[in-house]
Amino acid sequence: MPEDNNPIPHWQRQDLPPMLTRRFEFETYAETRHFLDGIAKLAEEARLYPNLSFGKTYVSVTIDADGKKVGPDCVALAQKIDGLVSPAT
Repeated sequence: MPEDNNPIPHWQRQDLPPMLTRRFEFETYAETRHFLDGIAKLAEEARLYPNLSFGKTYVSVTIDADGKKVGPDCVALAQKIDGLVSPAT
């Protein structure tokens, strides 16, 4: 997919196994916690549950396509997760 048409430019796409990944960094634990709470709400709404790895000031998100091609539902969740942070993050 051309970079300028990529709806999720900060995410890395992998084909085998199919998934999207992105690392987010924060200044404080409180910001990290708020972000995690936001992801939990979005995941429940989408009924798509990403794998999360986190520390005090970072969160790594992996949206697994369950062996299928990364589809519009995965991309939509990634876009919503992006919406939880400012563009500079």
